[in-house]
Amino acid sequence: TPRPSSPSAGSQHSGSSLSLASTKVCSSMDEGDGPGSEAEIMDEYPQVPAYIAERYKVGRTIGDGNFAVVRECVERSTGREYALKIINKGKCRGKEQMIQNEVSILRRVKHPNIVLLIEEMDTYSELYLVMELVKGGDLFDAITSTNKYTERDASGMLYNLASAIKYLHSLNIVHCDIKPENLLVYEHQDGSKSLKLGDFGLATVVDGPLYTVCGTPTYVAPEIIAETGYGLKVDIWAAGVITYILLCGFPPFRGDDQEALFDQILMGQLDFPSPYWDSVSDSAKELITCMLQVEVDQRYTAPQVLDHPWVNDDGMSENEHQLSVAGKIKKHFNTGPKPHSTAAGVSVITTTALDKERQVFRRRRHQDVRPMPHAPQSSLHVASPCPAPADFTSESEDYSPSSAETVRSPNSPF
Repeated sequence: TPRPSSPSAGSQHSGSSLSLASTKVCSSMDEGDGPGSEAEIMDEYPQVPAYIAERYKVGRTIGDGNFAVVRECVERSTGREYALKIINKGKCRGKEQMIQNEVSILRRVKHPNIVLLIEEMDTYSELYLVMELVKGGDLFDAITSTNKYTERDASGMLYNLASAIKYLHSLNIVHCDIKPENLLVYEHQDGSKSLKLGDFGLATVVDGPLYTVCGTPTYVAPEIIAETGYGLKVDIWAAGVITYILLCGFPPFRGDDQEALFDQILMGQLDFPSPYWDSVSDSAKELITCMLQVEVDQRYTAPQVLDHPWVNDDGMSENEHQLSVAGKIKKHFNTGPKPHSTAAGVSVITTTALDKERQVFRRRRHQDVRPMPHAPQSSLHVASPCPAPADFTSESEDYSPSSAETVRSPNSPF
């Protein structure tokens, strides 16, 4: 049964996505359309099948990608808003299996912290997917647009993400592209918010070691780079990188180019540089350290993350200290204003598995770098020669052209 889609406010940033560089988010939702625009849209796209049209009022195009368009879509019986993703099969010739793999995973996953596939319809020339439309922007939007942001907020975000990961891993599904752009903010009727994970274009069922070198550089696990075979725990690594960023505003591993970044990830030398980490709890640092273990066997599982005191709220009352990470996130992740509040959710839906082909990295020039065993870190207050964020090379190590047409909306309380 279709789930409710609650309205919320927010925005979307250009960020570090390699897959979204090709995605155009149409801003017409917030603009008064001139006369004849509705007719133009009807001319531009074929009518939707009767089965869809009977159940949904399908409106204008709100997202336009390489292989799919996304149109406004309202369920006639309930008035609930969804997004209709229309995949052009003609553009997918010879690669139908990639789309089928993504859709087969979407069919299986039903969880409150995952963007839902509501229903689908297959025709000769198009595949129609009615998707949940999450309207509150993405993870970075939530942080950069809020006035008060504490460790407790960050802990709640990780709780949502780890819950989604635990569910996926229980089905032996690895997401392979967990990053802030794919974490959307859902606002409940009572005003509370939660995260939903989207974009299953790289997700796959794990029935043995995987070797495809893919993902988004900042969040990619060492075993993917090393090509030694990887599995479910690459998602935990990515969640660890995100948690680190949530608490200080910049990533744990940095490099002037992709090679240098990958060398840092393979070594896995984790720093919590002063002064940026001085007011963050030891409990948070300990958890991040357990999530960013280079040795996969030593790395936490999703249930272990959820059981950690920093996440499950035991003794968290002292963590109301305000974190000032918004400015650093804006600087290092090239966040900017968006066309409208729904942009992030539309971008995630518009992307297909075929857009992800560019996220398969070139093979490394130097195969002599292999993961080193993670040095035990007895003390969490590591005095480190790590450069201050002012010296970082903004997020250019994510090697993605930032989308020029993204704009930012000013404020949405988190």
